[in-house]
Amino acid sequence: MQKQCSSKAQYKKGMVTSMKTTNSVSISLGKPITAPCLIPVLHASTPNCISEPFMVDGKVYRVTALSFGTPHGVVIVDDVDSIDVRSLGASLGTHPLFPEGASIVFVQKINDETIKASLWQRGVGETAFTCEAVCAAATVSIMLQTIIRSIANVLMGGEAFQVKWDGIGEVNIIGAANLISA
Repeated sequence: MQKQCSSKAQYKKGMVTSMKTTNSVSISLGKPITAPCLIPVLHASTPNCISEPFMVDGKVYRVTALSFGTPHGVVIVDDVDSIDVRSLGASLGTHPLFPEGASIVFVQKINDETIKASLWQRGVGETAFTCEAVCAAATVSIMLQTIIRSIANVLMGGEAFQVKWDGIGEVNIIGAANLISA
């Protein structure tokens, strides 16, 4: 399983907001893109694709679509460990409503501040984590009020991250430098 983040490249582009001596870094991924035509996701019933039904093998999954540069679909589930990430992730990630495909993040609420997530990455398959997927999981959890604060603790791929989002501005991920550095 892959781990993908690169604070060195993002630091050069001005996206890393701080590099602390505690081996923790904060990276801004910018504002989440939620307009369906920009993600892209085929969706016309409301301005954004939030908790919309996607049918897979006769079962409905509620998907929230967003992007930080690549399309993501986030699905809130009761038990992330019981999800067949490879199979269901592939089915949702290649769903006709995602014309360019999408990475799919399955999210379980642990408590009011913490979520656990699993990732099926577009073009790769099941993956430990990416910065975008961590941020997508947290952003949707805050958006849907699964997390009731502007800071979410995200457990993904056996690692722990914090994501800050005020519901309007840029999304920041905070994690160990060795995880989100190249």
